[in-house]
Amino acid sequence: MKKKSKNSKLACTIILWLFALLFALPLIWMILASLKSSSEVFSRNWLPAVWKWENYKTVWTDTTVSLLRSFVNSIVIVVLGTGGQIIISSLSAYAFAKVNFKGKNIVFTLFLASMMIPVQATIIPRFILFYEIGLYNNLWSLILPSWFGVTSIFLLRQFYMGLPTDLMDAAKVDGAGHLRIFWQIMMPLTKPAMVSSAVLSFITIWNDYLSALIFLVNKKTYTVALAVRYWLFDDAQRYELTMASAASTIIPVVILFIFCQKYFVEGIATSGVKG
Repeated sequence: MKKKSKNSKLACTIILWLFALLFALPLIWMILASLKSSSEVFSRNWLPAVWKWENYKTVWTDTTVSLLRSFVNSIVIVVLGTGGQIIISSLSAYAFAKVNFKGKNIVFTLFLASMMIPVQATIIPRFILFYEIGLYNNLWSLILPSWFGVTSIFLLRQFYMGLPTDLMDAAKVDGAGHLRIFWQIMMPLTKPAMVSSAVLSFITIWNDYLSALIFLVNKKTYTVALAVRYWLFDDAQRYELTMASAASTIIPVVILFIFCQKYFVEGIATSGVKG
């Protein structure tokens, strides 16, 4: 029986590795293509004849659209956007989970219903609004909308609902108000859920292409998504540079997931079970 169990586990492991390799093949091809010359990108040979590391230097130091500047712009947007979203979502989730007020369920239902509205439907109203208040062609046109994430509110609310109300009651006896209860008691207990929300927010904002395409015109304000687009539609059609810029943009996401994987999985699991 033990031998049979070991063989079964070995077979499952091999199958999972094969599937993992299958999903990783496009990524591997992209990285190898970024180190080839223009004539080799679509050749049948996976490995480049000469490793062109200067392709990365070209996209990172280009005078027109520097990937370095685009990285800085995207990092500013992601840090401010994710930070604002976590703060607002945490406060909203705490209110929906632990504060009793009239019409709470109706308001929360409307929040969830807004998830069914496609982003494309709000592009024109947002464009008119940001143009009128002077935020067009400005990084804040991407930062401000990212502060309001219904998905983050939902995940955090589910986590807050799983926390015992006795903690709040004990704090109220000591004279603590809702703000103090939230800041000193509830929020420190939601670390896994907050990390999960932060990771999801980071990936969403980092990969945002449509909003950046509509609201950012000046090349100095380009995000990494627009930098990749710039090389894709370059007149010279140098696809190795497109692959180099695309391969560079996935580095922060991979690093974030590696360091936050434990909390991310725990936060998703507990948010789905509790409440």
